[in-house]
Amino acid sequence: MKGSVESIVTQADKTTVTQKAVKVLASSIYRQMQDEGFQPRDIISVSSQLIDMLTTELQKEDFQKS
Repeated sequence: MKGSVESIVTQADKTTVTQKAVKVLASSIYRQMQDEGFQPRDIISVSSQLIDMLTTELQKEDFQKS
């Protein structure tokens, strides 16, 4: 039982670290794009493109599983 609890806590810690890392990365990219002169619509466009790419990849994975 003790091992299970430690495993859950370790996984929770990893999730928290990953969430923080993602937030730091997003903030860094956003600041860099602003510093480079990108307009808000450009940043939205990049974000949309990333979502499109991820959606395509997830659809491929779903197709391969079926």
